[in-house]
Amino acid sequence: MTEPDETIQKVLDVRKVGADYEEHQQAAPLDIPVDLHNFKKFPVVDPPGTHKPSGPDTRAQISTDSSLELPDYSGPFKADLRFSDFSNPALLNMIAMSEEYYRVCVEAWAEEVAKRYGQDVMGEIQAEAWRTVLLPQLGHMLEEWMEIPADRAEILVAAVTDEVAARQGDGGVVTINPFRAESVPVDHPKERLVRWALGSHEYLLTAIESWAAIIVIRYGLDAMFAIQWDLWSEKVLPAVRDLKGRWMKVGDGTVEAFMKDIQVDASSFPGKAFELTFEMPEPDVGIMTFNKCISVDQWESMGRPDIAEKASHVTCPASIIETAKLYNPNMKVEILAIPPRVSKDDVCCRWRLSIRDESDPEYAGPTARPDEPAG
Repeated sequence: MTEPDETIQKVLDVRKVGADYEEHQQAAPLDIPVDLHNFKKFPVVDPPGTHKPSGPDTRAQISTDSSLELPDYSGPFKADLRFSDFSNPALLNMIAMSEEYYRVCVEAWAEEVAKRYGQDVMGEIQAEAWRTVLLPQLGHMLEEWMEIPADRAEILVAAVTDEVAARQGDGGVVTINPFRAESVPVDHPKERLVRWALGSHEYLLTAIESWAAIIVIRYGLDAMFAIQWDLWSEKVLPAVRDLKGRWMKVGDGTVEAFMKDIQVDASSFPGKAFELTFEMPEPDVGIMTFNKCISVDQWESMGRPDIAEKASHVTCPASIIETAKLYNPNMKVEILAIPPRVSKDDVCCRWRLSIRDESDPEYAGPTARPDEPAG
């Protein structure tokens, strides 16, 4: 493995999930080679600095006394959804969904890397990702989210390390996940099930970042951005849209279904990386706001809001716009705010969703609502 230079090491340090951005704040912008001209910039409705955060992200708030014991998310959209509103079996389904989401993402990274650089290089990158990024952080994640003592976490990390080594010898894709659903009993206290789900989210993000980090070391930021664009838009989105429907029954065809989809999306759970708010001011209008986003915070702490802009444009629209189309070809996505932002007091990004009508030039023709027959 090529050792990262000092600048790249700083990038890798600050991109760890849960990094202290104040500690990593750079007095001068980091000099990072990246193409800031040849990428698609999506149109933004409102001028920068217009949107301020509104309301807390309630999803991680745990209130067992007032739990709704929802069996899934087939009911109405809840702007103030808390994961503790779900029943224990539903939370286990959410954890299983997150586990499957993790496998989809890792397999997509492996496939895309193998296509670009060959199967042998994929194996090398996978091994480096586990050894240098994911395994060193695993013990802390197990202690924090599984709420187990350090000595037991150390034993689990050793077991995972041995299993990773054994599977790498087979030459395939390694998708070991200690946060798998069958490891946690259904009669666990609800608070612990919620924390387990949040831990599965951090594990997922760290796994994704482990692949991205090694790509940055070997091939640079632009290669990493290009891979992210292709794998999210072409591979990951259809698969994860399907699993959210299967595990959580979020619905189909409507703005409401899309909003519920993002609320329970395993890559955007609340915590160290994201804080989101959701509102539906009208039946077919949804507004989704990222008050906090790990990518924006990371690049701004490095003095590079220009890279935050590129990272946002090459990653977020690919996921949000394409997911909206999967729900309804007439779903319209407007970007109200996106980096670079004027101030850290502004939102990281804000999106408005609605349904196009016949007067819209991009109207795709009539589509059946989920409760209506097609034709």
